[in-house]
Amino acid sequence: MATIKLVADYNADPCTGCKLCDIVCPSGAIKMEARKPVIDEALCIGCGRCVDRCPEDIMWMIQRSEPLVTTVHPDEVDQEAVTALLEKAGIEAAMSVCVCTLTPGSEIAASIIKGAKNLEEVCAATGMRSGCGIYCVAPALRLLEAAGCDMTPPGQHRWYPSTLSLYDLSDEVCAKYPDAYIEEDRAVFDPEHKYGPLSKEIL
Repeated sequence: MATIKLVADYNADPCTGCKLCDIVCPSGAIKMEARKPVIDEALCIGCGRCVDRCPEDIMWMIQRSEPLVTTVHPDEVDQEAVTALLEKAGIEAAMSVCVCTLTPGSEIAASIIKGAKNLEEVCAATGMRSGCGIYCVAPALRLLEAAGCDMTPPGQHRWYPSTLSLYDLSDEVCAKYPDAYIEEDRAVFDPEHKYGPLSKEIL
């Protein structure tokens, strides 16, 4: 859950239509129309990336009249579906996927089960990435991939479909690098053998 107190605003006249604000917006709140950005305040998570990247220095953040609370309650959806998705992705329900907003894995999974189909929709629903926006991307993408969502990166966006975990490494790799103690780590982090690789092709 995130409480968003700010929203993006800008001066339209000097805008050159470079689209950088649209490209860097993590929640899909900015769309270009007639070479000018249009900001959907209901989707803006107040991260300030558009302000940081605007080459004309014509964007800023303003105080919302009322804070926007963005959250998805995991108990609103099928609990078995949440558990199954988390286990397929190898992510604990209580793990803070977004450490800036303390958004747990269960909330990200619930947002996907409720219909979020990409990273932008997950961000808009939960408020994740309203802080640093870095470390939460990989686990959120893992959950989207585990749900079978389209993992084609949006044009000009820089993100990767997954990161390797203990559960993605093959038995051959584990045997080849015994000093990495992969099996021992698996025994500690996954003693019940709940998790598995997203793709059998990953070595």
